[in-house]
Amino acid sequence: MKLITDRGWAWTPEQWEMMLALGPGWGAFDATGLLGTALTTPYPQMQAISGVLVGSWAGRRGIGTELMAGILDIGPSTLYATAMGEPLYVRLGFHPVGATTELQGVFTGGTTGVTRPAGPADMSELAELDREVSGFSRSVLWERLLDPASPYRVLRSDAGVVATRPNPAGVTVGPLIAPTAAVACEMIADVAAGAGRVRVDTGDADVAAFLREQGFEVGGGGCTVMVRGADDVPGDRSRYFAPASLALG
Repeated sequence: MKLITDRGWAWTPEQWEMMLALGPGWGAFDATGLLGTALTTPYPQMQAISGVLVGSWAGRRGIGTELMAGILDIGPSTLYATAMGEPLYVRLGFHPVGATTELQGVFTGGTTGVTRPAGPADMSELAELDREVSGFSRSVLWERLLDPASPYRVLRSDAGVVATRPNPAGVTVGPLIAPTAAVACEMIADVAAGAGRVRVDTGDADVAAFLREQGFEVGGGGCTVMVRGADDVPGDRSRYFAPASLALG
């Protein structure tokens, strides 16, 4: 959490705990303590890399490169790169395949009623839909999202699913799977109405325009989707309007 605060990230202790439960993490240390981290979530198709953080007090010592060197030989990899991290990833052989814009605001519209609550009984169907669209086989993640004790709220429609999770300022939307951008916007309305401050990371221009019409503003610098060891991310990304998280892909 010291690293998170230092770099202005918004991860919570619960997010760290879930990431370390879903995949291994590495740390760089010296006599003063933890200097940097790197996490991976190993899907059969491709590993998602996240949590690549080096304290500002330990910068320009090659720590980030050293942490990444230990995980890149595992297989094809993807990550969401900030503007600060992108030059490092380019040097390590990653190439851009997309981008997301971070939008934040308070949704002033009402619900549309196109979704209904999802629960553990929906796990197999939603995990298969996610595999088809995101390209990742991750039933363990869906078990966690649909656990009644989970902080996630999951709603589904006949051809899509949307979830929210708490963040320090409100809630973050993702994953968001829908057949079209118009339906995706309706699904956002169902989870965003009355939810306070809402964050959506999307690579779709129509969804971004809809949120701007609702008064949402661009926050942060957005992220570049990058891949190493493959041409592109898997799945039918035309239906993937917000990732499970920037960490999970």
